[in-house]
Amino acid sequence: MNRSPRTTALKALIGGFALAMAAGCATTSQLEEVRAEAAEAQRMAAEATARIEAAQSSIQQAMEAARAAQAAADASQNCCTDLERKLDRALEDLQRK
Repeated sequence: MNRSPRTTALKALIGGFALAMAAGCATTSQLEEVRAEAAEAQRMAAEATARIEAAQSSIQQAMEAARAAQAAADASQNCCTDLERKLDRALEDLQRK
C-alpha cells in the first residue's frame, strides 16, 4: 500500500509523542527534540511530494512528445504507402504500353 509522505510524517509525530508520554518522564527538551524531528520529517515529506509532482509533470510532457512523434511517424508511413501505390500503378501503366 502506498502511503503519502505526509501521512508517514504525521504517524511518526504521533508515535514520537506516544513514546514520550509512555515513558512518563519525558522532559521538555526531549519533547522539543521529538517535535523538531517530526517537523523535519514533514519538511522532507513535502519536499518528496514536490519532487514527485515535478517528475509526474516531466513524464506527462514526455508522453505528449512521444504521441506527437508517433503521429508524425504514422503520417510519414501513410505518405510512403500512398507513394508506393502510385509508383506501382505508374510502372504497370508503362509496362502495358
